[in-house]
Amino acid sequence: MTAQAEPSDTIAQAGSARHSDFSSILKLLVRYGRSSRLLLCLSASLATLAAGLELVPVWAVSQLVSAWASGGDASFVSLAAIALAAVLVGHTLMGLAMAMSHLAAFRLIHALRLALARHLARLPMGWFQGRRSGGAKKLIVDEPERMELMIAHGIPEGISAIATWLAVTIWLFAVDWRMALAAIALTPLSFLLIIMAMYRQSALLGQYQRLSEQMNGAIVEYLAGMPVIKVFNRTGAALSETSRAVREYAAIETDMARGFLPLGTAFYTLVVANICVILPAGLLMMKAGWIDLAQLCFFVILGSSYSQPLMKLFNLLENMAHISMASVLIAEVLETPKQADTGNRVDLSDHSIAFEDVRFAYDTREVLHGLSFTVPAGKITALVGPSGAGKSTVASLIPRLFDPDAGQVRLGGVDLRDIGLDQLMEQVAFVFQKTFLFSGTISENIRFGKHNASDAELYAAGRAARAHDFIMALPNGYDTKIGDGGATLSGGEHQRIALARAILKDAPVIVLDEATSFADPDSEAEIQEAFNDLVRGRTVIVVAHRLHTIMNADQIVVLENGSVAETGRHEDLVERNGLYAELWEHYSAAHVTPLRAVASKGDR
Repeated sequence: MTAQAEPSDTIAQAGSARHSDFSSILKLLVRYGRSSRLLLCLSASLATLAAGLELVPVWAVSQLVSAWASGGDASFVSLAAIALAAVLVGHTLMGLAMAMSHLAAFRLIHALRLALARHLARLPMGWFQGRRSGGAKKLIVDEPERMELMIAHGIPEGISAIATWLAVTIWLFAVDWRMALAAIALTPLSFLLIIMAMYRQSALLGQYQRLSEQMNGAIVEYLAGMPVIKVFNRTGAALSETSRAVREYAAIETDMARGFLPLGTAFYTLVVANICVILPAGLLMMKAGWIDLAQLCFFVILGSSYSQPLMKLFNLLENMAHISMASVLIAEVLETPKQADTGNRVDLSDHSIAFEDVRFAYDTREVLHGLSFTVPAGKITALVGPSGAGKSTVASLIPRLFDPDAGQVRLGGVDLRDIGLDQLMEQVAFVFQKTFLFSGTISENIRFGKHNASDAELYAAGRAARAHDFIMALPNGYDTKIGDGGATLSGGEHQRIALARAILKDAPVIVLDEATSFADPDSEAEIQEAFNDLVRGRTVIVVAHRLHTIMNADQIVVLENGSVAETGRHEDLVERNGLYAELWEHYSAAHVTPLRAVASKGDR
C-alpha cells in the first residue's frame, strides 16, 4: 500500500471537487443513529401535532370574522379560550419535540465521533501525511457538531413547517379554489428562485470547505508555533500566511454571498408578497359575487401568513447545504479503507526480522529501492546512514505504520501482513524519535504499555527506565499531571517515560527511532543504561545518528539512498573505509572540534 503523502493541508481536500449531498445526512443517520430512531419518530409526531394546533387560533379568528360579517353570534370568550389552549399545548408539544430531537442529535454526534476516532486509528499512517492538526480537529469536533442543526432543529422544525404548509394549502382550497390559486400564485416562482440561488452556492461549497479547513489549520499552526515565531522575530511573515488563509476564506464567503443574493433576495421578497395578489384578486371576486366578505377576510388572514412555513423551511435548507458537505466529508473518511488486517494469530518460529526486496514510496517518490537484509533474533541491529537514506522509513515498516509497495517484511518467517494487527502490536514496541505524551498523569502515560499493570510493575518499569527517581521527586509522584504534550518535562524525561512505557509492554521486538535525540548528556547516559536493560534478550532495531551509542551493536546496517550500502560490526566497517568509515570520521571530528569565537578586525 502506497502511503498517500498528500500535499494538502486539509483533511478533506477531495471535497473541493464535490457538491453537497443531502442524502448523505440521512445515510449517516440510518447507519449511526439506531439508538435515536424512536426519539426522532416521537419528535416528528409531536412536531406534526404542534403544527396542527398552530392553525387553531386562525380558525378561531375566522369564526369570529365570519360571525361578524354575517350578523351571527359567536362566543369570543369560548373561541379565545380554545385558541389559548391550542397555543399552550402546541408550544408544549413543540418543546418536547425539540428536547427529544436534541437528545437524538447528541447521541448521533457521540456515535459519529467515536466511529471517526476508531476508524482513524485503523487507517494507515500514510493517510495522515501532510494533514494539519487543525483539519483533524475540524473533522472530529466541528463537522459532527454542525449536524446538530439538521437533527435537532431540521427534523421537528422542518416537519412542522411542511405539515403547516400542507394543512394551510388544503384548507385554502377547501374554502375556495380560485382564491387559493391567488394565494399561492407567487410560490412556484419563489421555489424556482431559491433552488437556483442554492445551486449557485453549492457549486462553491467544496472550495469553501477546503479554504475553511485551510484557515483552521493555519490558525492552529500559528498559535502552536508561537515560541519559534517570536524567537526568530518572524511574527509578520508567519502572520501573513495565516492572514492569507483568512483572506481567501473571506473571499469565498463573499463570492458565495454574491452568487446567492440576487436570486435569494428576490425569493425573500416574493415569498412574503402573496398579500399583493390575494387582496386585489379577492376584491374583484367579491365584486363579482364569487366570494363574500368573510371569505375574503379568511384569505387575507390565513393567506398572508401562508409563506411563513416556507421561510422557515428554506432557512433550514440553506443551512443544510453546508451541513450536507460536512456529512459528505465524514462519510468519505469513514469509507476510506482501513489498514488490511487478517486478524489471524500465527505461530512465529522466532523473532527475527527479514526485509526481502522491499520497495516503498511516499506518493510517487520512491525512497526504498529493493532493500534486503536480516535482523537476527535476540540481537541488536543499528540502522545508520546520511540524512534521507530511509532509516526511519525502514523502522516504521516493522510495526506496519506503513506497508511496502513491493517485497516483504517478515517476522519469524511470516509476512507482517499475514499477522493480525493485535498480535503484531503485542510483539513490537516502538520508541519514537519525537516522543508524544498525553496530558494525563505520568502513571497513565506509562500504562499505555500495559493498561492493567499493577503499581509494582509500574514502579519496576520506571526504575528500569531510570525515571523513578525524578518522578518521585515531582509533587504527586506518578500521579503528577504532566500537561499538554508533556510540556512540563525535559526532553530526557520525555524519553525515559517513553522507555518505561516500552519496558512495561515487555515486547520481544523493540524499535528505537533515534530515541536519544532530544536528551541532554546526563539524560543520555541514563537512557543508555536503560537501553541496556530494555534490549537484553530482545530483537532490537536502533535508528541512530549518534554513532557512539551503537558501537557495540551486533550488526550495523548502513543505508544510502534507500539501499543497503554495507553491513557489519563497528570495527569491521571502520576498517573497510567505506561509507560507515566516512560517517564515523565526520562524527568523531564534529565531537572534538571546539567552537571558536570569530575574531573582530581590532583583534587581528
